[in-house]
Amino acid sequence: MKKELYLFIIWHNARFMEKHIVNDIKKKFEIFQIYDVTWSPQFFGDNLSRFYGKKLPKSCKKEKEIGNGSFLVVLVYDRNPQFSEGKNIAVITAKHAYRQMVGSNLVHASDNLDETQENLLFLLGKNLKEIEKEESFTIPKKIETDIAGVKPWSNTDEALNAVRLVPFTKITAYKGSYLIHSRHADIVRRILNASSHFRLPGRHKYFIKVGKSKQPIYIRKVS
Repeated sequence: MKKELYLFIIWHNARFMEKHIVNDIKKKFEIFQIYDVTWSPQFFGDNLSRFYGKKLPKSCKKEKEIGNGSFLVVLVYDRNPQFSEGKNIAVITAKHAYRQMVGSNLVHASDNLDETQENLLFLLGKNLKEIEKEESFTIPKKIETDIAGVKPWSNTDEALNAVRLVPFTKITAYKGSYLIHSRHADIVRRILNASSHFRLPGRHKYFIKVGKSKQPIYIRKVS
């Protein structure tokens, strides 16, 4: 079976065990890249909500739990992935072990390739194909960034270019705006940070913040 790319996140409040976790990851997987990521403190909660999407309940105090300081993202290859109920066994086993090590849910991992793809789009603004063409590095690369769209888009092209990275997505002109056809409509909506929508036959109309104005955008889920 072909090797597959996964990622672990060691959130800020777990970094006191960072060396132990990374050393254990080295024993179980092939480390491809490591990032030391800093989100703007004032936008940390917004970044976190967009990263987790529906998986993060509104009443959840996740930001307080994990800390809003810098965090480590470790991209790894599993050379012999094995699965149970659609989840990579080695990855979820390691994730649970690291959570026990730090005493809380302070370590995230992508359980399958679809989640890896989604996590990369939000964390790094790149898709799986782009990342795998890059060189490997194991000395953490420091990046200070926020998830694209957490601040208003500079222009519509900037927003659409972020969406074009989503696999199985097509953009066409529509009603003086754009219609986005995608298998991953929810991911597209989250990347655009789109809100205030109403349903039309076969599609949804949303608004995105572009500069100081709101622009309509249409999203259609396709199979």
